[in-house]
Amino acid sequence: MAHLTDIEIAKLCKMKNIYEMLHDVCSRNKDSIFFVRQNETYADLLKKVKQRAVLLAKRFKIKKGDTVAILSGNTPDFLRTYFAIASQGARVLMLDTGLQPTEHINMMKRTNCKLTLAQKHYFIEDAPSKMFDIENIDDTDENDFVMGQTEREDIAQLSFTSGSTGNPKVVGLTHENLLSLSDGAQFYKSVILPGYTFYGFLPLYHIYGVVINIIVPVSLQGKLLLQPVLKPQEFIKDFKQYKPEVIPAVPRIWEVFYKKIVDSAKEKHAWTLMRTIVALRGILRGIGLGGLVDKVTKPVHDAFGGNTKVLVSAGATLKPSIRKFYESMGFVVGDCYGLTETTGPANFNFAFRRPDGSMYYAGPLPGNEIQIHNPDKNGVGEIWVRGNMVMPGYLENDTANAEAFESGWFKTGDIGCLDKFGRLQVKGRQKQVIVLDSGKNVYPDELEDLYLQNDEILNAAVFEYVIKDKVVPFAVFQVKPGTTVERVAFLIKKSNMAIAQYKWVKHFAITEEELPSTSAKKVKHFAVRDMLDQGAFKRAE
Repeated sequence: MAHLTDIEIAKLCKMKNIYEMLHDVCSRNKDSIFFVRQNETYADLLKKVKQRAVLLAKRFKIKKGDTVAILSGNTPDFLRTYFAIASQGARVLMLDTGLQPTEHINMMKRTNCKLTLAQKHYFIEDAPSKMFDIENIDDTDENDFVMGQTEREDIAQLSFTSGSTGNPKVVGLTHENLLSLSDGAQFYKSVILPGYTFYGFLPLYHIYGVVINIIVPVSLQGKLLLQPVLKPQEFIKDFKQYKPEVIPAVPRIWEVFYKKIVDSAKEKHAWTLMRTIVALRGILRGIGLGGLVDKVTKPVHDAFGGNTKVLVSAGATLKPSIRKFYESMGFVVGDCYGLTETTGPANFNFAFRRPDGSMYYAGPLPGNEIQIHNPDKNGVGEIWVRGNMVMPGYLENDTANAEAFESGWFKTGDIGCLDKFGRLQVKGRQKQVIVLDSGKNVYPDELEDLYLQNDEILNAAVFEYVIKDKVVPFAVFQVKPGTTVERVAFLIKKSNMAIAQYKWVKHFAITEEELPSTSAKKVKHFAVRDMLDQGAFKRAE
């Protein structure tokens, strides 16, 4: 496999739809493996996409503008179906497998869904659309394939927002949005090389899954190792057997791996030594002791299969301390910020070394901009994004669109700032910022990250609450079994010493049950607050 040339990139920019992008890449890499576990080539992928497209067109009369849903786990058939639907000019409705049938039915109705291709165990009785087995291609002939009339500005996929702060809205992403993502991915071809294996355990229906498991691997001529079972023990088996170069995950997963690495080192009484050697790695390599650094970091690399080059984090904010740890271990860490509305990666905190030895700090993908709107004295304000990866708008929701856009800028609703390198630092959701009676702002993300440094606290939700007519930061903690209220009180009191007094959490509740979260593992703060009001948690006195 070879890198895309400037001519090939220019060709990509002229393509009308994402099927043309797929066809171009598959045609140039026919014999190269795409699906690793199945040992299937790019040629196999294209053939089966065409067969599926013929099925859609001939049997179900799918045409431009129709909505076709996918309800499936992480299987090759998901990708084949995704591109097949797009090839006919239809809209792909991405359904979250973790939702209830009633929710799926509502989403089908809201989008006028004509057909749903689903795994059989997800079939829904009385669904408003036809249901068809996603694994069945009905013996179609690829030679009967005809591409639908599709333009870059046409809607390619429909996704519902996560609803982490309220009711979900329907996001319509165009072929232009997705092709711009594909074009922007070429920016990182010096880090992610052709033939690299992407580990695909993230749900394909989520925008992060679309980015890192569908568009980017194809665009960068990579391989894809799909993992349909979300079990860490299966991840470890795959890492050892297939040795992927690129591993994407949400911050919670990276935190889990981090804690396991630290706990293992502490058990061997090696954590202090590891931390010291890694901190001095530059000096040690400079005096010829690079082998010592490699010896210390090797067990960490071996845990990921020994061949991993790039770790990608998205879906929520990755703690700077966690990112620095993995970078110190020798990984390139792509800390990504984005939303469904921005086709995923509006910004990459992606530090890597150029061939000349200088460091490069990535930011927005080409063709996109980020600004901090109305920043305070600390440079903190709302994050605004504009460019060719921003959606044209929410589906049939003029009110939401009027609120979300201003002068071409999409108002994300997130609060953040830029550091001296121009890297984006996300503080949290604007709606979740706690404004105290004193007028000072408290950012829940900052407090959650602080308290999660305690091993006995597994997850946290901090939000505004009124106690005795006074606005205070209130926290609900998911804790390890057996952890008492008194123990948590001690832990947060100790943690509070690291921050200004006005930010301190003094009122909290605990639970051993998992906190409600989105598919990207972002805590649903509004849901946690509702549960608190209903008496679901044990409150501190």
